[in-house]
Amino acid sequence: MKRYRIEYTLRWSPAPMSFWVHVEQRPRRRSQARIYDPPLPFPVPGKGYARFFIEVDGLTFEFASFRELDVCIRTLSQRHLPSTERETETRRTGPGKHWLNRLPAGTHSWTYRQKAVKALREARKAFATELAVLVPAKTDACAQ
Repeated sequence: MKRYRIEYTLRWSPAPMSFWVHVEQRPRRRSQARIYDPPLPFPVPGKGYARFFIEVDGLTFEFASFRELDVCIRTLSQRHLPSTERETETRRTGPGKHWLNRLPAGTHSWTYRQKAVKALREARKAFATELAVLVPAKTDACAQ
């Protein structure tokens, strides 16, 4: 079964993939960082920061930006999952911290990932449509 929804929060807070996608650009602790590449999303006027939830067969994916969702789709759609070694070395974490390694074992199968990617793409399209209605001018909130 697949379901998806957007929730709004007053403050931006990281989702499981945020650390791996939105990289701080100053040599400070992440909690003090102010500049990220790519930038953090803007809030949706009158609503707050969008958080995207997509459930696929009992597992709920959570994203704090479209960029995170896009990275997840791009990664899971590969026939062979990439090694996380380079990313974990660059970000100076252990391999167990990487978002891909934190997914339940059953989600690594090609069959599950094909189903998940289809649901993630469908949800992304619906999210983009909903945000385009809320934010007619193209901003980071709907462009990401």
